[in-house]
Amino acid sequence: MWISKIELVCFKSYQHQTFIFPEPTSEKNIVLIGGMNGYGKTSILEALYLCLYGKDSMSHLARAGLKTDDSRGYPTFLERAFNGEALRDGRDTMMVKVIINKTKNIAIDITHKWYFRANGTWTADEEATVRNLRRGIPDTPKSDGKNNFHLCDMLDDFFVPAHIAPFFFFDGEEVKKLADQNRVEQVKQGLEGLLGVVLLRTLADRLRSFETGKRSEVASVDEKKLSELHTSLTANEHQLRLSREGLDSTLTEQRQKRLIRQSLIERITSAGGGGGDIATVKELVEEREQLRNKMRECQKHLEEILAGRLPFHLVPKQILERYKAQVQSEARHFAWEADKKSLQPRKNEFENAFLEQGEPLFSPDLTNGQIATVKLRIDKAWASLFYPPPDDCAKDIIHGYLHDQLRRQALAFFDTIPLGRDEIDALLTEQSGLSTRVDELGRKISKLEGIDRDGTLATLKTELDSIQKRLDALADEIAPTERKIVSLEAVVNTQRAEYERERKKLDDSSPARAIIEKSERVRTVIDGVIPALFPLKVKALAKAMTLVYKLLAHKSQVDRIEINDNGTAKVLGKSGKEIVFDRSAGENQIFATALIAGLAKVSGIRAPMVIDTPLGRLDSMHRANILKFWTEDRSRQILLLSQDEEIDHSYFKIIEPHVSKTYILEHLDVGDDIGRTTAREDVYFQRGRK
Repeated sequence: MWISKIELVCFKSYQHQTFIFPEPTSEKNIVLIGGMNGYGKTSILEALYLCLYGKDSMSHLARAGLKTDDSRGYPTFLERAFNGEALRDGRDTMMVKVIINKTKNIAIDITHKWYFRANGTWTADEEATVRNLRRGIPDTPKSDGKNNFHLCDMLDDFFVPAHIAPFFFFDGEEVKKLADQNRVEQVKQGLEGLLGVVLLRTLADRLRSFETGKRSEVASVDEKKLSELHTSLTANEHQLRLSREGLDSTLTEQRQKRLIRQSLIERITSAGGGGGDIATVKELVEEREQLRNKMRECQKHLEEILAGRLPFHLVPKQILERYKAQVQSEARHFAWEADKKSLQPRKNEFENAFLEQGEPLFSPDLTNGQIATVKLRIDKAWASLFYPPPDDCAKDIIHGYLHDQLRRQALAFFDTIPLGRDEIDALLTEQSGLSTRVDELGRKISKLEGIDRDGTLATLKTELDSIQKRLDALADEIAPTERKIVSLEAVVNTQRAEYERERKKLDDSSPARAIIEKSERVRTVIDGVIPALFPLKVKALAKAMTLVYKLLAHKSQVDRIEINDNGTAKVLGKSGKEIVFDRSAGENQIFATALIAGLAKVSGIRAPMVIDTPLGRLDSMHRANILKFWTEDRSRQILLLSQDEEIDHSYFKIIEPHVSKTYILEHLDVGDDIGRTTAREDVYFQRGRK
């Protein structure tokens, strides 16, 4: 992958300049652009950022060591970048084009244009278009932000994501600034860029600002009642869950005891207890158990009548009828209200359509007060369609604690209330008959058990009696637990309905509250994620930095660089002990350069590297090492922007075998304090450091 073309039109001091770069090879991977300070070297780096990343490039330009205007930002940067000659000549467009080749036959053409007024101010209008090129033939252009196409997404997949661009395109002065920090901060800053922490923190800051703005819209609401209701509901739900778990445990034990009882009966049978009558004992025990189950069902039915239906027979019939009629009328009221709300959007559509009609014209135009009067009349006319509500709707809502489902359940319950004496008598008679039959079976079982000659049957019978007693005790436990669960379910359902109703009131009074809570949850996740990201890359970064550091440093005792999860970095010798160097400017810059190169390597992206002021304040030995490093990374295009005191004529001769293209920048003063930069191909500084 390489940058094959950069074209600048009316950008900074470039009126129209095209740079063409060949495909890097294993022998020639360096592109060298030379120019004196102020001649436009840095402008090439800025143009690359602006073309690829647009407005998002501002934060990355700063991280890459390039100057931006913190007070006005993007508009100011563009207005200062607009070519002075173009402004003087009345032109209105600035353009940067970048062509990136993936292979010889596959490339993308990214063209970014900005438009300006006659006084040089930016119109806030820009466009970025992308064309895929196959064998130099462009396909249909795609516009950024239209038809679900976004340039940033394409760059994430095809080239370099914006948040890690400063690892590939940077000013050597940024390396110097990074080198001046302590190494923990260096590593943390690099890892944060690699892992996208910068984006996460930006998102968190934007969410925090968003929440502040939304809170200004939220009316003050007393939440004490809602909090108390939530606490009570949570406690009852917890108690209900424990009761259900206890019932499940009891039922599980009951099933296990029944299996044990069945096993004991089979063992008694195999032992010959009671002779031929033991089979009858087994059948009688099973019959008795079935009758006991029926007794429990009968008892449960009686308890349901006692707790559910019977109390309503103590209430005067007129009160029940009034209650039922009130609930029915409230149900019709809420149905009418729901229908009204469902049509509200149509009212808003009508109002907007009415006010936006162009014909016939109002003459003269309506004033703001008259428009407000028209809107008020529309509101009143719309309201008159629904008021008063139908006659069969409730005038007053008495039972607002009932939500829709509970209201339907209450009305359905009225149909089950009728209760006659015969029904109760039948249940009592059935219960009495079952009890008598169980007693009879108990006596028969005792009579038919037989004689235990060696004590085995007696032991088994004792175990059987113990199991049966436990089963009876479990049956006694199940009934009250089931009643408790039924009662708790009723309480929880009522409280939950009330809580949801009160919470809905709160949400309706402040729709922004739910959005704020979601935003806060996202920020909480971000705060938890950031510390967990560092361990994901520290080992790979340490390994990559070690390789680069050994190539750049002229001291051979370094064995490896080790990075802890907190960002602490150590340079270790061959014995495994930390080496403490005098932190000279050169040593610090070598460490920072190794960090940036290591980050680029760990990112896994084989993109070009563009470095302005590549040698900074390095001494001659370190300069030779870093130039050697750039030339040996032969699968990567390296574009160096240098002034005459950095890669001078003597250093150029050293790396010349690896240079695929050179340009020299020339500057001309065209009057009115305006300069023009042009580039000559295939030449470089002829004189310099000897």
